[in-house]
This record gives sequence, structure tokens and C-alpha cells, in this order.
Amino acid sequence: MAGKKNELALVGEFRIATPYEGLSPEDLAELKDQMEDLEDESGISCRMIKIPAGGKLAYEVQGDEEGEEEYLKEIDGVVIFTHRLNGYWPNAFGTSNNPEDKIPVCSSMDGKSGLNTQTGALEDCEHCPLNAYGSDVKGGKGKACKNMRRIYMMRNGDPNFYLLTVPPTSIKEVNKTLNRILAKGVPYTGLLLTFKLAKATNANGIDYSTVVIEKKGLLPPEIAAAAKEMRRQIKDKYKEMTISLDDYTPSAASAQGRPVDVTPDDAEYAAMTGGDNSFEEAPPHEDGDAPLPFA
Repeated sequence: MAGKKNELALVGEFRIATPYEGLSPEDLAELKDQMEDLEDESGISCRMIKIPAGGKLAYEVQGDEEGEEEYLKEIDGVVIFTHRLNGYWPNAFGTSNNPEDKIPVCSSMDGKSGLNTQTGALEDCEHCPLNAYGSDVKGGKGKACKNMRRIYMMRNGDPNFYLLTVPPTSIKEVNKTLNRILAKGVPYTGLLLTFKLAKATNANGIDYSTVVIEKKGLLPPEIAAAAKEMRRQIKDKYKEMTISLDDYTPSAASAQGRPVDVTPDDAEYAAMTGGDNSFEEAPPHEDGDAPLPFA
């Protein structure tokens, strides 16, 4: 009986919508013909989900129009695709107003191989000194290179993709959650997940928000199959994406205050590493971000 208490129930209502459903064949053909007149867009078109500063507990979710946001304490969705990424900005976060500084000097699509735009060289992230604890530009025990994870998700009945970038201060717990999900033998494309925020405080008494992921239920087989196919399509496009400082931009509601603290201090470092120099990663998902695709 105890084992059954941990079994997930099948989700009653969840629908993966497509952008053009409901259109007649004639209107769909006309729409596609008109879209060919426009410039091709590379990468994945997403609505952004931002994490607030100051330990606030509501995500800022991009709406239909520019400057239109929705604030949600919980977001239910199916993860279509997720990947690691690394980015190194020479200037401490928030210290430069130069638009060119928004693009990292070195970035990695998969958390393994990075492209240094200044030298044109490919860097081995695992052995790079900037990806080692203690290399933080602020002089702390954190890393100069920021280890992150991007999560692409879809919501019920919504044809849009949503992108949540998990910062270094949340990445260990998020990776552990993804690890546990896969260890149960259920692909993340087969689950409805709930994304929440929890409040934490660093050693300097500054509050910040951490990402929490909970399993909500199993998707019906036909919905899981659609999510799996979308994952295949997204995986083919994600290598066209680049990363910028926008991945660290705090939500509009908190932009008037201090920026998100993305460099772990001593307390966060200890929590992330378990007291040693290891850095826990989720297992490979056959699935990154930089100006150059990697195999």
C-alpha cells in the first residue's frame, strides 16, 4: 500500500496546442505563404519566465504584448527540452552598460565545450580555470563562469514555448530533481510538472529565490507522444541559440532593486557542492547554447 501512495495519477486535462489549430486548409496555406515573405528567424521563439530578485515568490511570465507580464506563484507545464549551458562575462554582473557586454566572452551550448569569441578557440569546460570554484570575479568561492540550465516548457492549451533559465543558485536542486525523474524510468516529456519558488538567504543576509520543481501527474500517452515529437524538433533548433546577459535579467517587478545575485557566496557554494569541490550535474539528456553548434 505504501508504494501506491507514491504513484502518480494520470492527468485529467492537459492539451498541447499548436499555433495554427482551428484554421481552415485555405487560411493555413495563405498564412504560410505570407510568412515566407518575412525574414527567417533562427533559434526557438519563446516567452520568457523570469525569476524575481529579493526572494519574491512569483515568476514573471511574458505576455502577448511587449511589457505585458503575468505574475504566477506556480506554473504547470510539460518540459519539452532542457540543456546545460555555461557563460563567462568578464565584468561583474550589472556593472556594464555596454550592449556588447551582454554577450558572454565565452559560452558553451552543452556545458562541456565552450567557444571563446576573443580568441576563437574551443575551451574544455571541465578543465577551464574560469569554471573552477574560487575563480569568481568578486573574490568569493564561486565560479567566474556561470553554470546554468535552460528549460523549455509548454502550458495547457497554450501554443507558445516558455523558457526558464535556471541560475547557479538553483541548479543543483533542479539537476537533482531531473535526475530523480529519469531514474524512475519516466521521461520528463511524459510528466506534468509544477514550478514554484522558495525563499533563501545568503551569508550576507540577502534574500534570493530558488527554483523548485514538483511532479504533478502522468500525461496521457498521446500527449506524451506529442511532447516527445516536439522535443525532437526543438533539439534540432536549439544549437542556433545564443546566450546573453538577458538570461540574468531580473523581472520587471524587481528591476528597480538590486539585481539577481547569480554568483554564489560562501554559504551558497557550500550548499551547492556539499562541502567539496564537486559540482553535481543531471545525467545527460541527449540534449546547451553558444554562437557555434557543437556535435
